[in-house]
Amino acid sequence: MARFQCIECDRDHGCATGCPRCRITGLQVEICHTHGARAVHSCGSCRTLTRTQTGR
Repeated sequence: MARFQCIECDRDHGCATGCPRCRITGLQVEICHTHGARAVHSCGSCRTLTRTQTGR
């Protein structure tokens, strides 16, 4: 199951469409299941998530 982090309140949760805490829709960043929200450049999963979320 994918985990996400809200850009507004930094809370980790499982909802891709909005934050259950602050009720912000969108602004949810998928996080690496191993490293959390701190991207590690040597992790293939982190690199893929970063490219997907930044469009690079």
